[in-house]
Amino acid sequence: MIVIGRGSVQQDECDVMGHMNVRHYVARVTDALAWLLLEGGLPPSRAGFAVQDQHIRFLREMSPGTPFTILGGLVAGDGPRARCFAEIRNSATGDAAATFVTDILCTAAVPRSAFARLRVEVPAHAAPRGLPFGPARPLPDRAAALAMGLAEAYRGAVRADECDRDGAMRPDGVIARVWDGVPNLRNRGTGLGVKEEGVGGAALEYRLLHLAPLRAGQLVTVTSGLRALGDKTSTWTHLLHDGETGAPVAAAEAVGVAFDLKARKAIAIPAAQRAALEALLVPGLGL
Repeated sequence: MIVIGRGSVQQDECDVMGHMNVRHYVARVTDALAWLLLEGGLPPSRAGFAVQDQHIRFLREMSPGTPFTILGGLVAGDGPRARCFAEIRNSATGDAAATFVTDILCTAAVPRSAFARLRVEVPAHAAPRGLPFGPARPLPDRAAALAMGLAEAYRGAVRADECDRDGAMRPDGVIARVWDGVPNLRNRGTGLGVKEEGVGGAALEYRLLHLAPLRAGQLVTVTSGLRALGDKTSTWTHLLHDGETGAPVAAAEAVGVAFDLKARKAIAIPAAQRAALEALLVPGLGL
């Protein structure tokens, strides 16, 4: 792999849990993928790209001030389509903090020589565990999602400062909408992840699916449902819909854990909260 990004975690990139928020992982890797394409012969002056599908594993926390290096390469591709791999490593320890397998569509064909020169394999620690990463099935519109038992977690609009030079919402804006709505899910009788109680939440794995570009001013909702429940983990499916038409425009799935904010480790879901969560399970849900 080659170096495609460097930096350090900033205070304003961290959330109420005290570690770098998922949206900033996505933002940093999106920047890094542009450097990967430059190395492959597609500088920004010649071509842009859009993220279509992405699988993320979060392996270790990154707190404010943590220096990091992003390494990456090309896994596979043909013409303008490419599957990329990126790994964020703590520069001080060398440990992997997060991994990204990302399918992109470029506005120009990626040179064939790039796939040979920048070829990498996805390592075992980046492989899907709790979430599938294959072709997505057709997703319900907003009305159908609500009828299935999903709950509205977010309602808002796309802001111009969240969009790229072509006017499309950046990938970090999409995952930010999901995260923004999560506290509303906790208020459905679970009390899970309330910071004042010393228990928060942490993501272990994410899948982000982009179906149609979101534009400035476009109205958006997120409807969410609980797909699966483990001893420590909960798996949620989140569907983003166009507020005007109700059509699905993006989706996400996330595996998360209840998180002891003092010990900084995952804990088993308390019995009372488990009972509340079990009542929220939606049969047949998933991407």
